[in-house]
Amino acid sequence: MRDDIMAKLGTSRSLFMLTCTVAAVIVAIPTGAIAAERVGEAVRISVQVSGGGGALATGDAIHRDEKIRSNASGTGAFVFADGTKLALGPNSSIVIDEYVYRSGKAGKLAIGATKGTLRWISGTSDHSAYRIDTPAGTLGVRGTAFDVYVGPDGLTAVTLLTGAAEFCNARGCQRLTRRCDVLIARPNGDISAPRGIVRDLGIGRRGDDVFPFLSGKAGLPRGFKASSSCAGLGRSVSGPGRNGPAPPRGIADPAPTPPRGGGDNPNTGGGNEPPR
Repeated sequence: MRDDIMAKLGTSRSLFMLTCTVAAVIVAIPTGAIAAERVGEAVRISVQVSGGGGALATGDAIHRDEKIRSNASGTGAFVFADGTKLALGPNSSIVIDEYVYRSGKAGKLAIGATKGTLRWISGTSDHSAYRIDTPAGTLGVRGTAFDVYVGPDGLTAVTLLTGAAEFCNARGCQRLTRRCDVLIARPNGDISAPRGIVRDLGIGRRGDDVFPFLSGKAGLPRGFKASSSCAGLGRSVSGPGRNGPAPPRGIADPAPTPPRGGGDNPNTGGGNEPPR
């Protein structure tokens, strides 16, 4: 009888230890490993760009919910599963906030731009699937290529390359429709009207530093509109007789956008670049 009791106690103890071991194994699996969903890959990394798992290299996967950041001289170029392209400039960081991919298209692709510069080129998904969130508002995409800059204080500048884009916050929206037009927004809700980009944007940093892909200060691989440029970055607002006086430091609305048939936009020559 005693032997039977001891045998049952031994079996119970073994089962208890086995249960604890299995539980410990489950707890030890990081939740990120289960949730990590591949959404694209790096097609070029220069110097140092890091993701959630450390330094990235060309060919590495990128994942939903991953934060990607570059050092002072690092740049990275990425392609998502639907063909969307994103390039990250030096001293920059983004977060892949949302990604839903079905039947060869993204049902939703949301990027959080938190610091520095990025270039965006839309893929094959519906325009409504794309969204870029910044500290100053949200950028809606309309079949577009554009560059975005986010400053340390959350100030956001957007320059259009092709297509159209709409920037909105609690105070309203501004729409970009002309190549090399730029708008500037602040976290307090101020948004400037679009105008042709120039070197002196009135934000305390030169336009060619704020947009290094456009000025050629940061390189891009082929397929990322590496040859795109804006003539206005080669000139500054120096006083009346050119583009008018430089805007005050801050966010005063710039001069009204000139008519499509002409005007003094130094970048467009008075017309739209057709979508690519």
